[in-house]
Amino acid sequence: MNLHSLKQKFSQSSAARRLSAFVLCMLFAAQLAIIAPLLWLQYQGDLSALVTSEKSHLNRLLDADQQAILANPQLLLSKRVLGVMLTDTAGNVVVTEGEVPKSDVSFDSHLLATERTGSGSYDTLWVLETSKGRVLATVRLNTQPMRNLLVKSLVLCVLAAFLVSLLIAGLTLMLTNRAYIRPLSKFSEKLHASRMESDGGIPKNIEFNETEDLNPLAEEFNSLIDAQRKAARQIKVKQQYLEYAAHHDPLTHLPNRLMFEDALQKTVKEAVKTSSQFVIFLIDLDNFKFFNDQYGHLVGDKMVAEIGNRLNTMIRDIDLAARLDGDEFVVLHKELADQEAVEETARRIMQIATSPYEYRGFTLKAAVSVGISRFPLDVHSGQDEEMMGEEIVNNASVALQEAKSNGKNQYKLFNETMRSRLTARIRLEQDLKLALVEGQFEVYYQPKVNIHTRQITGAEALVRWRHPENGFISPEVFVPVAEEAGMIIELGEWILRTACKETRKIHKLGYDTLNIAVNISAVQFTDGNLLPMVSKALNDTKLAPGSLELEITESAVMHDPEEVINSLHELSRFGMRLAIDDFGTGYSSLAYLKRFPVDTLKIDRAFITDISSDNDDVAIVEAVLGLGKHFNMKVVAEGVEDEEQLKFLQSQGCDIAQGYYISKPMPLDQYLSWIKAWAPGVQGIDDSENVIDITEPKRFGT
Repeated sequence: MNLHSLKQKFSQSSAARRLSAFVLCMLFAAQLAIIAPLLWLQYQGDLSALVTSEKSHLNRLLDADQQAILANPQLLLSKRVLGVMLTDTAGNVVVTEGEVPKSDVSFDSHLLATERTGSGSYDTLWVLETSKGRVLATVRLNTQPMRNLLVKSLVLCVLAAFLVSLLIAGLTLMLTNRAYIRPLSKFSEKLHASRMESDGGIPKNIEFNETEDLNPLAEEFNSLIDAQRKAARQIKVKQQYLEYAAHHDPLTHLPNRLMFEDALQKTVKEAVKTSSQFVIFLIDLDNFKFFNDQYGHLVGDKMVAEIGNRLNTMIRDIDLAARLDGDEFVVLHKELADQEAVEETARRIMQIATSPYEYRGFTLKAAVSVGISRFPLDVHSGQDEEMMGEEIVNNASVALQEAKSNGKNQYKLFNETMRSRLTARIRLEQDLKLALVEGQFEVYYQPKVNIHTRQITGAEALVRWRHPENGFISPEVFVPVAEEAGMIIELGEWILRTACKETRKIHKLGYDTLNIAVNISAVQFTDGNLLPMVSKALNDTKLAPGSLELEITESAVMHDPEEVINSLHELSRFGMRLAIDDFGTGYSSLAYLKRFPVDTLKIDRAFITDISSDNDDVAIVEAVLGLGKHFNMKVVAEGVEDEEQLKFLQSQGCDIAQGYYISKPMPLDQYLSWIKAWAPGVQGIDDSENVIDITEPKRFGT
């Protein structure tokens, strides 16, 4: 390495600078610690030799010719002797010449030799033994040449020591550069090269054999890189798993809704660009909740997984089968040109999905409904691609609902009629929301009378919607929409509160024995807030709980019997009366019926209409009346439209009648007038406005 490179490394390495400076200072200080005492000892030796020499010389002069010295004292001085003062034994000064130290001396004095600092002279006291006797000599010696020599020697030695220290520091730097700086620099360069070659990824392992001291660092670096590479592989595997889990269903391992929607948008874009076609098959298992309840969720999951696997094996590589929700699947089928091919594919899907299979001793067989929508036949052109993707799925959903409403276990192709119904339903839902806000609903009352005494017992509260443009809309039309749209909770609460408030008004007029029956939707019953809502309505309106009867449909009761039993007991303990509406039209269970705290069974109008001519209806009515009597329940017959029906029910022991033969549903003011006009024992109604024409019976909701 050249001097410039060494200088550069030295300037870059603070450790090298500190080490070199330390070596320089320590060597220089060590040399000074040795040289300074040696020079001082040499100086002291030269001074001692000077003193001895000059003392001997003065002693010889005095022995040789003392008279001549007394006559010419200059003989006592020389380059080394600056001044002399001789004193005899009596203390008398004999000779004084030159620079004589000023001091009182005697033979008994103990004057020590001293060096005059800064003057270059040395004062001393000698006792000389001469032939003439003892002489005391006070002498000042010239030490300046010796001092100059001492300073010169010291400077030369210091320079030599510094040069030696500098040389050794330089050698130390060179050795440090060779053993530490240069290998460390190469090590750093390898690390930098490894990082640059990685291009933002994991650096590569390095090989380094320059010095054993840095090998552990290289090994540690390589071990860290290996650990990072291993961690990166694990992260990549986890990312792949998360990516897979984010786009696939964990049960069937089919693509999920997110992946399907992404694939759908790409397919729509490709179809628009190439003017190609594709079809969406929306597949839903029929009565899957009932299947789960009957066989358990484990078997239900097995069925879902089996159907998903079958759908996945039947499609081509260019198609896609996905699971959208619990029991809902979708197949995206490309390049289906005509309706015949579409229907053939739908039949094949249904055949594959409904084929039976064995599982843990069970022979399982699913029933599915399929809704079909075709692109671009069933979408509006001119929309953006995302909207067209949403529309084709919505259209398939509409077709699926059509298949389910028409008996299930079939397929339906979307058409414009369905679109019209869908548009009408959406408009109806929007009008419903507006009707709730603007108060377009009314409560009508249909009286109920005791068949045997013909006395009025109360009424059933029925909701009516007076649309500002379309007039009255049947509850059979808007109630299912309200349930599906989630508005039935708010609407049901308003009906209950209004019926309780107006019944309380009727009680204040003196008819306090009349009760009011209010229908409770299955959605309300499973909402979990029914008892608090009912109790609040009763408390706010001050209506006695015994005056309220809640009518619950048979299908709602049998939806979740165990939970229903608990809820019914809570309502019964609160003091309200309970009735099962439309009894006989659902899937009743007598084992549960005997556990229900129900007060009333209502025979559906379907069994009353043809009771005079249909023996099956007669048998059903007789069976329901027998059940009511056995369980000590009152039985209400709905839909009574003539005297013959009324007499038959009376002969069979039915308790209460309700129908157009008694009265049509009425608003509150007409209901009050009807109550006043009704007389026990009178058949029909004596109010001409409310007389029903039996030849044209008015149906529910008209």
